[in-house]
Amino acid sequence: MAPRTAPKRSPVRAADGSATRTDFVRPKTAQQAVAEVLRRDITSGKLAPGSWIVQESLAEQFGLSRIPIREALKTLEAEEYITYVPHSGYRVTKLGLDELLEVFRLRDILEAELIRDAMPAVTDDIVERMREQMEEMDRAAEKGDPIAVGLANRQFHFLTFETSTLARTRRIATQLWNTADAYRPLYAHLLDLTKVNSEHILLVDAFVARDAERAVAINHQHRLQAIGHLHTVFGGEETEDAS
Repeated sequence: MAPRTAPKRSPVRAADGSATRTDFVRPKTAQQAVAEVLRRDITSGKLAPGSWIVQESLAEQFGLSRIPIREALKTLEAEEYITYVPHSGYRVTKLGLDELLEVFRLRDILEAELIRDAMPAVTDDIVERMREQMEEMDRAAEKGDPIAVGLANRQFHFLTFETSTLARTRRIATQLWNTADAYRPLYAHLLDLTKVNSEHILLVDAFVARDAERAVAINHQHRLQAIGHLHTVFGGEETEDAS
């Protein structure tokens, strides 16, 4: 069977058949803009796990009616950044250690399948973009900015399964990332930013070689470090195993 290749994106065309401009960026709706700001607030730690989100306050802050605010919150709930509590409202999703460990273990399982499925269609462009995200992490590390490191780290790992055809698995993995991202600021102080790319380099090498099993093993080891940090933050002992 011929190797699977990543689908090519055809240019969007105007009514007369001519190719449209590629530098056009569609303006965000109010709902999208609010959701984007709140995602950033959650992943940066500005809105910590368990924080309540008051719709009236947000409407005043953004100068908007409650309709786009409510729709933005529904979007974030679907993405599992926030949770709706009946008769109380929305709050940033808050989990205990056992629940977080479950999230990380599920990510480990799902990403292994995604990487295996994605590898036959990985292109040199994917590998180059992974390297670009590593450079972004290095720049953020030099500035001592763990939040920017985390954002680039997320983009890096999402590239490892960008070419996977397992859409449902990818969607669930993304939701798990969203849930876990709110906790990254809690252990950011434990990260050695000077060594942030030590395992990423190995992962890129595995992708250059198109070696799925090596990539899965490296990704698993990478996840163990995060699990160890969670144990430290929650007052437990660092784990030696993700099972």
